[in-house]
Amino acid sequence: METQVNQSTGNKKRPLIIGLAVIAVLAIGATAYAMFVDLSPRELYLKSEMNTFKALNESFEDSFEDALALQDKQMDEAYKSEARVGVEMDPGMLGAGGMEAAMIGSVLSNSEIKLTTQHDPKKEEGSADIALTMNNTDLVKAEFYQNNKQTAVSVPAAYDKHVYFPNNQFGDVMRKFDPAYQGMEKLENFFKAVEGDISEKARDEAFQEFAKVYADSVKDENVKLKDNVEFKGEKLRELTVSLSEKETKTLLVNFIEKIEKDDEILDAVAEQAALQGGLPTGTMAPTGSMSKEEAKKELKKVLADAKKAINDDLEIPGGMKQVVIVDGDDKVVSRDLSMKIGANGEEAVPMNYKSESWTKDETTNSSWVLNAGPEGETLLVDVKMESEPKGKEGKKRDIKAKFEMTENGTTEGIGFHIKGEGTSKKSKWTAQLVPAGDAPMELPDMTVEVEHTGDQNLDKDYANHDYKVTLIGNDPSMGDINVGLNIKTKTTFGEKLKFPELSKGKAENIAEMSDAEMMGMMSEIQRNIEQFIGENAQMFQGL
Repeated sequence: METQVNQSTGNKKRPLIIGLAVIAVLAIGATAYAMFVDLSPRELYLKSEMNTFKALNESFEDSFEDALALQDKQMDEAYKSEARVGVEMDPGMLGAGGMEAAMIGSVLSNSEIKLTTQHDPKKEEGSADIALTMNNTDLVKAEFYQNNKQTAVSVPAAYDKHVYFPNNQFGDVMRKFDPAYQGMEKLENFFKAVEGDISEKARDEAFQEFAKVYADSVKDENVKLKDNVEFKGEKLRELTVSLSEKETKTLLVNFIEKIEKDDEILDAVAEQAALQGGLPTGTMAPTGSMSKEEAKKELKKVLADAKKAINDDLEIPGGMKQVVIVDGDDKVVSRDLSMKIGANGEEAVPMNYKSESWTKDETTNSSWVLNAGPEGETLLVDVKMESEPKGKEGKKRDIKAKFEMTENGTTEGIGFHIKGEGTSKKSKWTAQLVPAGDAPMELPDMTVEVEHTGDQNLDKDYANHDYKVTLIGNDPSMGDINVGLNIKTKTTFGEKLKFPELSKGKAENIAEMSDAEMMGMMSEIQRNIEQFIGENAQMFQGL
C-alpha cells in the first residue's frame, strides 16, 4: 500500500522535500533480487524484502486477475466495449406523486445510458460514444473519434455530418470560437495515450534496475541482526537497517537519476501530461498547453530541480532507521520506519511508518499506519484489513481506515469501513463512511452496496461484467433513500471495427470553414436543437 503526505508548515520547499522522502520510504519494497545460500544480515534483509514484494504482487494479481488480463488484452488487440447503465429509484424521493410519478417511473424503467468504446491499438485509432436510449432506441447520441491525424465529433440530433479537424490545428479551431484562446495548439491522440502504458517487460526491467539501486545503497555495516524476537507468540528474527543522512540523500538522488535515464518511463509520463494539458507543478494545476516533447523537457527539469533540492535543501537529521521482523519463510511481517525531514533553517518534521502482516488459522491480518508532521500538527493514516478464504476460490475481507489531522489540540477526521466476499465471478461489497477523531465530521447515514457477476473467457474473445450499485440511507429532508444503478458491460475482441469516414460530403473540416460557413452551420445546429426539444417536450417535462 502506498501513502503520500504533503504537509506544509509555511515553507514552499517543505512539500517537495517531504514528498520526495515519503516516496523513498515507501519505495523500499523495490529491493534486491539476488538469492543467497549463506545469508549475512544484509543478504537476509534484501532477500526478505524481495520475497515480500513478490508475495504482495502475487496477492494483487490474484485479487484482480480478470481485470488485469482484460486490460492487457485491450492494449494489444482491437476490441469493442459496450456499457449500459439503468437507474432504479422511487419517484417519490423527488417529491413526485400521481401521474407525474407514474411518468417519471415509466421513463426511468425504459431508459438507459449506453456507452460504447472501440479501439484498435495497432492502428492507434478509436471512438467513444454516449447515447440516451428509450425502449432500446437511441434518442440522442454523441460520438467522438480520433486517430493520430484527426479528431471528429458527431451529434446527429444537432447536425447530420461529422465535424472534424486536424489534430495539429486544434489551436486555430479554438480561436474560431474564442479569439483570445491561448491553450494547447496540438491535440494529442487520446486513445494512444490512454492505452500507451509501459510494457510489462519494461516494468520488470525497471523494477530490477530500481531494486539494484536500493540494494547497492545498503552495505553490510548498515544492517544488524537480532535473533529470537517475540512477535505474535513466535520467536523471529529482527533486522535493523540504518542509513545516515548522507546515505539517504544519495539513495534519493540515485533513484531520480535512474528515472532520468529511462526513456520509456519519461515518454509514458510525458504522453499523459500532454493529454492533460501539462505537468502539475507544486500546488499549481496543469497549464493547459503542452506537447509531449515540451512535457518531457519539463519533466526532466522537474527531476533536475528535485535533485538540487535534495542536495542543497533537504535535511534528514539522524538519517533513516528501519526495523523489520522476518518470519521463517524470509518474508517481512513487521516494519517500523522512522526519520525526520526538513529544509535548511527549519525544524525537521518527524515521520513514522509501521506495517504488519501475519496469518493465523488461514486469517491474515494486515495494517498500515503513517504518522507525519511536527508536534501538534500531525497527519495520521491508519488502515487495517482482515482477509480469509471463503469457499473454494473466494475471499472475505474486512477493511477499516481512518484519516485524522491534529491541529491546535483538536483532532478531526473521517474514516470508512468496507467489507465483502466473493470470487471473480460473483461478489458483494458494502462501504460506509464512519466518524474519526475527537471532533468527527458530521456524516450522512449512507451505505453503498456493490454486487458483481462476471463471465469472462479471453481465449474465446469476450468479457461480460454486470454490476448493481445501490445507495441506501436516510436524509432528514428526503426521508428514506434507495437509488440503484444497473451496469451491464460487454467486451468483444477480433471484430472488424467501424469508424466514420472523414471525406468531403460525409464530414465537414471545421478548420477550413470560412466565417460565413461557420455561421451557417451554427444556425442549422440551433434550429435542429430547437426542433428536437419540441418533438420530445413531453419527455423533458416528465424529467
